[in-house]
Amino acid sequence: MQDYHQLDIWQRGMAYAADIYRFSAQLPDAERYNLTAQLRKAATSVPLNIAEGSGCTTNGEFARFLSYAYRSLKEVVTCLELCQRLYPALPAQPIDLLIDEGNQISRMTHALMQRLSTPTDVPSA
Repeated sequence: MQDYHQLDIWQRGMAYAADIYRFSAQLPDAERYNLTAQLRKAATSVPLNIAEGSGCTTNGEFARFLSYAYRSLKEVVTCLELCQRLYPALPAQPIDLLIDEGNQISRMTHALMQRLSTPTDVPSA
């Protein structure tokens, strides 16, 4: 289909995954195998699914992989909201910024899914 490196959602997804890795390193050691691992897996899934989907041969297939990325973004945001509840001593601003960025990327992803799912105009016979 296209070079995923050119997609804004892939670029933002990559930056977001790196930000999530840096944030999750601040979580308590007791969360290493729970929230830290879950955050990292879900955040990594975003650019991976976008990249994989960009290699599909149809728009429908690409939209399916974008839906995986979209759901992973929702998972990341929910984990961040859980971090806010479990660890109120963590600085609120970085978490709020990560939640906002996750929501923005998910809106972009959803919009691209919608564009790919909309049939192109077919000339009538």
